[in-house]
Parts: sequence; C-alpha cells; structure tokens
Amino acid sequence: MRILTLSLFSLVLLFGSCKWKTTKQALKHGEELKASIESFEKNRVKLSDKLVESLEDAAVALKEEDPNLPKVSKDFEKEWTSIQNRYKKLKKNFSEVGENSNNYFGQLDELSNNITKESLKQEELAKNRALKVTWDTNYKEAEKSINRVTEVLEAGNDFHMVLVASSIRQKLEQNVGELAIISQQAKALLNDLQAFTQAGRDLVEG
Repeated sequence: MRILTLSLFSLVLLFGSCKWKTTKQALKHGEELKASIESFEKNRVKLSDKLVESLEDAAVALKEEDPNLPKVSKDFEKEWTSIQNRYKKLKKNFSEVGENSNNYFGQLDELSNNITKESLKQEELAKNRALKVTWDTNYKEAEKSINRVTEVLEAGNDFHMVLVASSIRQKLEQNVGELAIISQQAKALLNDLQAFTQAGRDLVEG
C-alpha cells in the first residue's frame, strides 16, 4: 500500500512537472514572438522617420538658389548609410518574426493534439488554422511592404549616384572656369615671351 501511494505521488509530481514544462515552453514561444514583433516595430518606426527625414532634407537643400551639391551629396550619403543599416536590422527582425511565429503555431498545434477528447481537439485545431490563415495574410502584406521599401532604397541609391555625378559635374564646371582664367593668364605670358623673343632677335640682328 505504501509503495502504491509513493508511486501515485511520484506520478502526480511527474505529471505536474510535465505540465509546468509544457506551460513554460508555450510561454517561451509566445514571449519570443512578442519580443521579435516589438523589435520589428521599433526599427520600422526608426527607419520610416529617418528615411522620410533624409529625403525631405535633401529635397530642401536642392531647392536652394545655389545648392552646394558636394555637401548635399556627403550629407545624404551619411544619412543613407545609417538608413541601410536600419533596413538590414528591419529585415533581420522580420525574419525572426517569421521563425518565431512558426514555432508559436507549432506549439499551439502540439498543445491541441495532446487533448484527449477528439471533438475538443478538432475544435482547437480549427481555431489554430483560422488564426494561422489570418496571420499568414498579414505576414504576406508586411513582406510586400518590405519589398516596396527595398524599391524605395534602390531608388535612393540611384538618386545618390546622380547626386554624386552632379557634384562632380559641378566641380568640373568650376574647373572649366578656373581653366579659362589660367588660359587667359597663359596667353598673356606667351605674349610677353613673344615680345621678349623679338627683343632678343632685334638685339642680335642689331
């Protein structure tokens, strides 16, 4: 009798331990998904603010009467590098959200499949499927948005290349002006040398 009592007590403890382990694991997956979603949102806001601000600042600077293209280009490049880093973090967060959501739904199905009563089990699995369909729709929409952000960043990269090229052209235009001045000075010097040469000839032929 004592042995039977001890066995039952051990079984209760084991069952309780298994239940706690299951609860702990389920909560872990839920917390990981929540944390990855929060990180994604945090970086999404930062990327959005920085992206819009950078483009607006560049637009304002370029609308000035005599924009300093090299400065605008350098400032934009600095901001754009920061934006690219933020974008990489956002994509990493999105990947983590996808991975953690798969773990989360896997845990839900595991819990539902452990239900003994068949009708209740099927009811819970149906709830899981319905929730997964809704989530997958949202996830795909978010993926489309990220792809559109990628296109914006690519357009920004192209804009930066044009801006740099314009900066170089502006500098070349300045150099052309400087070359014109140098050319005038060279002509004056050559005329002086020509006069000097003629004076030398006159002296020799004297």
